[in-house]
Amino acid sequence: MNFINPYDLVEIPILEFARNLGIGLVIAVIFAWLVRKSTRLIVDTSQYLPLFTLLIPTMILIITVIKSSIALSLGLVGALSIIRFRTPIKEPEELAYIFIAVAIGLGLGANQVVATLIGFVVVAIAMLPSIFKRSGRVESRHAYIDISLQVVDGSHFDITTLIRLLDDSGLHYRVKRLTEGGERKELTLEVSKLDMAVYEKVKTQIVDQYGNCEISVIDNSRVIT
Repeated sequence: MNFINPYDLVEIPILEFARNLGIGLVIAVIFAWLVRKSTRLIVDTSQYLPLFTLLIPTMILIITVIKSSIALSLGLVGALSIIRFRTPIKEPEELAYIFIAVAIGLGLGANQVVATLIGFVVVAIAMLPSIFKRSGRVESRHAYIDISLQVVDGSHFDITTLIRLLDDSGLHYRVKRLTEGGERKELTLEVSKLDMAVYEKVKTQIVDQYGNCEISVIDNSRVIT
């Protein structure tokens, strides 16, 4: 390779490149599965598999091409300087996943296969406690029911009447929060196991009793704590 002439073709060992791509795709699938099982983010976890299967091979390709050419390296710096990402990454956990995927692509692109595999195994082991912890949360998961009532026309709101209604419906719950402000009353219930048939019964009775109300259900197994 003549580094003086920037127009020389970069000679890439195809078999080595194909091996690294294959390893990168396997790691991407495993990493996506680990993230899906361990993440605490309230997101669609199916998005990680196509993301990692694109990001890791792309990083391998970039590093493989530019690692033997100073001209291509400087060109890459200039090209990346004009890229702007409009979607901010708000969660540090999601940012960590992207950095790990980029690090895997960099390591395989630099042909540091053993070091990359060891690093990935360490990351996978570090993610195992989160997988077991989340499995425990799923087995004993809780749900929250938010009930928002709009009392109008001088109607009297009695919390004991609402509690009696909930008790008669057979719903197993704990009152977590009660907010009363003017005509708006808000009640948050923690439910250990949500039976949809019971929920539909409660919803119907509340609507019949109070008319104007909003009810939302939050699955606590995916809430960040």
